[in-house]
Amino acid sequence: MSNEPALQMIRAEYTRAIGPMAHVLMDETLAELGATDKAFPPEKLPELIEKLSWKIHSEHRRVEFQKETLRQLRSLP
Repeated sequence: MSNEPALQMIRAEYTRAIGPMAHVLMDETLAELGATDKAFPPEKLPELIEKLSWKIHSEHRRVEFQKETLRQLRSLP
């Protein structure tokens, strides 16, 4: 699985969950994990989703973000 489609999907779902600050928070979280969009290990995708989700204040939106991103992640080639 290429990481680029996965990261684009996660970024889009995160933006849907929290709005335009999603790009900043995602870049910060990638940096915390020692990675970038260009170099992100696929085995860390669930960890990225988990870390991002804890920055969503609404519990409902947090759970929906986790469920939707993991569902879409499983369907990516």
